[in-house]
Amino acid sequence: MGTLVGRHYRTTMMLKLADHTYVECGTGGKAWGCWGGKSGGAVLRSGAGSTRRADAIAGADERAGITCYLINGVCHQAANRILFPAGITVRGARGYWVSTSLFGVYGRASALFGLCKAPFNQQPGVTGDLPQCMEGTSTPPEHAGADPGEQTFLKEVLELSERQDAAVQAERAEEHLVAIQVEMFGALVRYRLGPRLEESMYGALLQLRHDIERLQLEVDRAWADGALTPDELTGRKNDIAAKFQKAVGGVLDDSEYEQLLELPKRDILEVGDPEIARAAYARPPRRPGPGR
Repeated sequence: MGTLVGRHYRTTMMLKLADHTYVECGTGGKAWGCWGGKSGGAVLRSGAGSTRRADAIAGADERAGITCYLINGVCHQAANRILFPAGITVRGARGYWVSTSLFGVYGRASALFGLCKAPFNQQPGVTGDLPQCMEGTSTPPEHAGADPGEQTFLKEVLELSERQDAAVQAERAEEHLVAIQVEMFGALVRYRLGPRLEESMYGALLQLRHDIERLQLEVDRAWADGALTPDELTGRKNDIAAKFQKAVGGVLDDSEYEQLLELPKRDILEVGDPEIARAAYARPPRRPGPGR
């Protein structure tokens, strides 16, 4: 079986923008860009997994079904989907826990039915390896190890992701999708903080995540109605990310905050790259009309 490698690099906005991540097979013969570049990055983690399945998940656009940038997710969520056959994520990238808090491990399903649906097609029937990925593994498995609770966490969020996909397919009420996003964040908080988590702290974090999700939906609606340019979409989403980080900082002390997000409180990161948004959107999408 081949090897899948998660890689990352700092962007041109390196002081405030989260790392870009992408995926490569162990031979270096194939890479998937995940909304951005796909070369020159340092190794985050690697693991054994079907490279054919990863390629099928990635799709021709190498975005792994993350349909709308900054609505369903960013490069971290696309990379996590492609790495799924290896059972690993791009955990360790700068800003990873911020983007995962906002979009989930495997992406956020928009409540704008008919627009930006992003089901996670795991391609379970695809096996084996791509020819260019069959020559052993030339990349050492740096940072490949999982901590004891990671697989339990990933299993929980995968189940929630599948519930989310089913809810979108069934066109469940918007608040139902909001609740799933809050549950995903709750799983993340329990995993990251563990014994340090107090009941009052947990409740406060879930409430602020609920409030942040409502803000995200407001921006999604404006985008769907064509009221925002790509730069404005990026700015609004980055404002939400900053508001989230500051709100979390108001609940947690410095060490708790750093344990949760792997960042010091002073580093308020952005999750959206305006250059990627401009490339992704020729014009704002429109809501589907009746019968479409």
